[in-house]
Amino acid sequence: MSEQQNKLEILKKGAAEEKIELLYSLSGTDLNDECIKAIAQLVQDEDKGVRNAASMQMINFALPQFALYVVPFVTSPDISVRNLAGEILIKLGSNSVDAIIQFEHQDDDDTLKFLIDILGLIGDQRSSLFVMGILSVSENDNVILACIEALGNLRYESSVDVLMLFYDRNELYKPTTVEALGKISSRAALNFLIAKFPVEDELTQYSILESLGNLGDIETYFFLLEQVNTVSGPLILPLITSISLLKDRYNLDIPYDNRMKSLLMYTISEGTLEHKKIAFNMIETFEDKDILFTSLHLLGEDYELDEMIKSKLFGTCEYIYYEISRVINSKPKNLRHVLNMFQQIISYVNEYQIQIEVPMLELRGITQSISGLLNHSDEEVRRASMEILFTLDLETALMFVDSMVSDENMWNRIRLVELLEQYPIEAIEIPLQKLTKDEDEMVRDRAAFVYNYKTNNVSTNTN
Repeated sequence: MSEQQNKLEILKKGAAEEKIELLYSLSGTDLNDECIKAIAQLVQDEDKGVRNAASMQMINFALPQFALYVVPFVTSPDISVRNLAGEILIKLGSNSVDAIIQFEHQDDDDTLKFLIDILGLIGDQRSSLFVMGILSVSENDNVILACIEALGNLRYESSVDVLMLFYDRNELYKPTTVEALGKISSRAALNFLIAKFPVEDELTQYSILESLGNLGDIETYFFLLEQVNTVSGPLILPLITSISLLKDRYNLDIPYDNRMKSLLMYTISEGTLEHKKIAFNMIETFEDKDILFTSLHLLGEDYELDEMIKSKLFGTCEYIYYEISRVINSKPKNLRHVLNMFQQIISYVNEYQIQIEVPMLELRGITQSISGLLNHSDEEVRRASMEILFTLDLETALMFVDSMVSDENMWNRIRLVELLEQYPIEAIEIPLQKLTKDEDEMVRDRAAFVYNYKTNNVSTNTN
């Protein structure tokens, strides 16, 4: 038996470990037609490791012949085999197109839809006429929808007139057709969708508004601004998204009035994470009580969103001092994140010596709100509250130091020692002495070290 025949025998009948080892050792010179076919057959192997190795090697070698032998598996009754075949064809990309187009699908609508979906995801223009041909003869709604979606993914401009005909053929087709026209981005498609917008139901209007952000121009931007005074509910989300896209594309200004504020507030409160990010990008500063209040309640949802919010907040530090008490007193679920943000603001103000002209009454309101958190159930909230109080006002912090000394979390008490260490012994001697008698050895030792160091320094300086 030749070496090549031995390899084929392993691919066909070998143990799983042998197949995997051989697959990873193959080179391009091993890949004759028979070997390619044998590798393709492994997409239905019982062993997952073999299937994965075969898939990886087919994708790595990226030969059109692999697609030719893999495409029949899209008809497999085993959904896992079918999906794996589809994944391989997609990753083979343009090398799969001819094999898919030539495959005899036996007029099986489910298989045909699956293949058209794959062609749309591959995005090779060679598929366009094939998809158009299927669209012209199919009577199956699922196949028709797949064709419409694929033509959008293919950005096939010659399909615009046909897609506009299908738009009016069936209510079911409208959202998918709108999305496809939006991707193709032709002037005819743009004019068509704008003309249809006033007469459509809310679901279709939603799709149209989404698409206008992709294919719109400056005139479209002003059309969208006209809708600001009329849209409500869920339609606000795609409207704001498309306005933002066109604003950035053409470097346009957004009129910020009470109505626009209302739409942005709705987007921040009701939109997805992406909608919220878009809305925050449209807000220049947070010098508005309602927007500031809402934004602070979103801290902690997402790292990128947090950074966007903080970048705005750092431009209006003084305003935060005026509003932070109201936010804390509202008992937000994300209180820990709000406090962490406020700590960062305080550090920023101190580091860059930013002048904050906040009346004493406001500062007392802040310290009162913060001190009320020293018995909070969340240890991180208590720790942040301690740190903020010592940073803002030592006198107030020492008024509540007994609550800090009795904090049930040992690490919080150690942090208290570190905070006390920053001040003269005369100011912090009593709480520090209490901590030298703490039930936890680490706290006692740390407090005793600080106490002895400070008292010895005082004695040395006196002498």
